[in-house]
Amino acid sequence: MDFHLYIQNLQVKHGEFFGLIGESGCGKTTLLKILAGLLPVNEGSLLQNGRDITGIPAEKRSLGMVFQQDRLFPYMNIEKNVAFGLKMKGVPRSKRITRARDMLSSVGLKDLGERFPLELSGGQRQRVAIARAMVTNPPILLMDEPFSALDPNLRKEMRELVLDIHKKYSMTIIFVTHDREEAFMMFDRMSIMRNGNVVETGTPRSLYEKPSRLYTARFLGIPNILSGRTEKGLFLTLEGLELSMEKHEGEREGELIIRPESLEITQFHPEDRFAFRAILEKTRFRQGMVHCKITTHRGLILETLEKNNGELEGLTGKEVYVSYSPTDLVFLENEREVRECSTLMPEK
Repeated sequence: MDFHLYIQNLQVKHGEFFGLIGESGCGKTTLLKILAGLLPVNEGSLLQNGRDITGIPAEKRSLGMVFQQDRLFPYMNIEKNVAFGLKMKGVPRSKRITRARDMLSSVGLKDLGERFPLELSGGQRQRVAIARAMVTNPPILLMDEPFSALDPNLRKEMRELVLDIHKKYSMTIIFVTHDREEAFMMFDRMSIMRNGNVVETGTPRSLYEKPSRLYTARFLGIPNILSGRTEKGLFLTLEGLELSMEKHEGEREGELIIRPESLEITQFHPEDRFAFRAILEKTRFRQGMVHCKITTHRGLILETLEKNNGELEGLTGKEVYVSYSPTDLVFLENEREVRECSTLMPEK
């Protein structure tokens, strides 16, 4: 079965760290390969600084690319691996060796140029792959889940390295991942993809705090999504729980999105916030935060995320108040699954 991408008018700014994120099979790697010239475009165009590059072959686009696997030449030492792209461009040996050594220094491998790929760790090989992709000073660096095979500590280290490189060289980077943590940590802006379409584009923070599509909220891990309707400044869930809205939404049906960190559990009704009663069912400590599961008197199960201040100790199984601010609630009117398409256009 053919896989089709429907992408229109998606722009990446010069010097931006831009992400393509989505579930496996959504088309993000396919889109990256189209940008690199490794796959053809059946319709539409790709523009780079206003120049149409749609029909230009991959080797003439001068884009750097880092894959999931490092793809180093095992019979070449690290220095020659990094300098290979310069050799293909006809750069004199002395200049390409100097440039290769500079790039190895930039990725923290200054003294390892004489080693061979099999003598390096997985993280070190990916550093070499990044240096090789950057050595020709490409206008855009494409990265296809380059850290997915690394252990968590190495992934964190490599993310910091790429962020430092982006800042130092002011390089445009387009980065593919399915990892939400990676997206929130690294991207200036990102597009969430689904079934070959761009669902929504924005900064990680704006997409998380104010999503305009239900799929965005679900993909970014927001657990509290309630179905119901708005009426006279209230949101009424299907179960009958009433929550105050920031503004009058008229009478509409849809979903209410509540981020878990915007809810706060207290023993007593707070004077300065809206609240509803619930039973604190479970608490789970993780990295300085307490993840809580509550059940409202209307039978709704919700999750909260609290700072570990000790106030929740001894409250499990008891009735509590759950306070919220109407400004933190996001109402999305019932939506059809419309194909929202965004041709990727890197521009100044």
